[in-house]
Amino acid sequence: MATSIDILRYLIEETNAARAHYQVWWALRNLALPDFYGTMNDHRYVQFFHASNSGHYKLIFVAIGKIYDRDTRSAGIRELKAALRAEGRNVVADKLQEDLSSVADQVSRLLKIRNRTALHNEHAISREQVYQLDGGITANEIWDVIESTTHAINSVADALGHRSRASVGRPYERATLSMLEMLHRGRA
Repeated sequence: MATSIDILRYLIEETNAARAHYQVWWALRNLALPDFYGTMNDHRYVQFFHASNSGHYKLIFVAIGKIYDRDTRSAGIRELKAALRAEGRNVVADKLQEDLSSVADQVSRLLKIRNRTALHNEHAISREQVYQLDGGITANEIWDVIESTTHAINSVADALGHRSRASVGRPYERATLSMLEMLHRGRA
């Protein structure tokens, strides 16, 4: 069995990935509009922005799916709790469970969407129907899962005395908007 520190390293990496992909997607799909609409539709880079929107959105689901993967071969939350318990750190495992309990329903909905669209193209129902399963998921709910996961992972890192943490803040939004500003100025 992998140690809790080994699993924690993977989870920090995937939490950072989920945060980064969400922030870039959110900046492109929401914060950049309408100010940078013309810039993103410039014929020289419109294809890049189409690919970025779609790619970052899908990668949000992939990263969250890896974090909450239930397979015993995967370095997910479930295996982190098992490793913590095997190491006699039941209090830390219980706190992790408690910290994530408020987003359990959203995680379940995210995983259903991931399984039916981001990883597989289920043809029995339309993509629009997939996104509405069990009431669907909103962008704010996705961010809540990412934020709760970040805080829970960082709490485990603190308890284990691990030096690395999942990033906090929204630096990828700022970077995306700064890039758009530079492209916008170059068009003028």
